[in-house]
Amino acid sequence: MEKQFTSRDMVKIGCHDCRGCFSCCQGMGDTVVLNPYDVYELTKNLGKPFEQLLEKEIALHTEEGMILPHIRMDGEREKCIFLNEQGRCSIHAFRPGLCRLFPLGRSYDYPDEDRIEEGEAIGFHYFILEDGCPQKEKTKIKIEKWLGVSRLVAHEAFILSWHNFCKKFQKKAGDLIRDPEQEEYIRQMNLFVLQLFYGKSYDVEQDFYKQVEERLAQANNII
Repeated sequence: MEKQFTSRDMVKIGCHDCRGCFSCCQGMGDTVVLNPYDVYELTKNLGKPFEQLLEKEIALHTEEGMILPHIRMDGEREKCIFLNEQGRCSIHAFRPGLCRLFPLGRSYDYPDEDRIEEGEAIGFHYFILEDGCPQKEKTKIKIEKWLGVSRLVAHEAFILSWHNFCKKFQKKAGDLIRDPEQEEYIRQMNLFVLQLFYGKSYDVEQDFYKQVEERLAQANNII
């Protein structure tokens, strides 16, 4: 089992600002999945609604019965649509969570939401992906600094809640898919979730985490 870390731990993943390398920004297919916070940051900073991002920057795919958005890859080398001509990220300040995380992964092995409310264990741990980043002579850096997310405790709580909701949705879809007559219902569930969490805009003057918490409560009562 891989060694696990919390956001307070120092890990050897510093890559010297990539030094022109963008190997992790190409050939990723549909794996750079976007959660609601990722899309919130993109829409806010690019000044484009979700529907407009779907025209060029974002695509949809199905993951275990759940339709989710992901960053598009472009051209023969399948480069991230947001890479500039110099191979640098043009949205680095508000890049998606999976991009911030790499070359780390997350293991959701303690999904105890009661403990989150008490300010204790968040419910997941970080680990270093084998053969993730090709850069040599990495330096040590604290995970919370590497992630560069403000209000990290609130963000990690959201990540866990969203993960748990997705698993709940996928289980529901998996149970229903056995009945061909439920195909339309699954499609309607997906449209509802896409609109509620991605299509419906968030008030940038209000707390994002409070808004998404309310939407999660609504969706959990329906799904």
